[in-house]
Amino acid sequence: MLIPLIPPLILLLTLTGLVNSFYFTFAYYGRVKKSRWVPEILCAREGSSCVTVVQTPYARVFGVPNSLLGIVYYLAVIVWTLGGHRIRGLGVHLGSLVVGSTTLLIAAGVVSVLLGFYLVYALRRRLHVDCPLCYTAHAINVTLLVLVIVLAF
Repeated sequence: MLIPLIPPLILLLTLTGLVNSFYFTFAYYGRVKKSRWVPEILCAREGSSCVTVVQTPYARVFGVPNSLLGIVYYLAVIVWTLGGHRIRGLGVHLGSLVVGSTTLLIAAGVVSVLLGFYLVYALRRRLHVDCPLCYTAHAINVTLLVLVIVLAF
């Protein structure tokens, strides 16, 4: 069965997403100019770059950089994958209702994927920009959501 391969795959995708999110966070806060360690094919197209993408209004949700939210999300996925989903009672207590860590992670994944669809639309239709690293992050989020659901059930 392929189930034993899912946690390592989740961790690999999550670490890739985490590196991507850290790069965009550094770019957002002006710590990245023209990075030599990022191949130009991934981050610069016809005068546009990752640095300019993070300067648009689409790079934030409620004033928080999307990439910073990505870091929190990917860290939560790592904790969940490494055993957080097995800890009984781990989650959010809302009065007498307990929302488990798996439910929270799936909900965060769904929000991430829906936001990703909107952001891809904004990149293509509003900003007229190609951002391969952005597309990579959104593809990782879709794949992670599917894998987390498969592993959880």
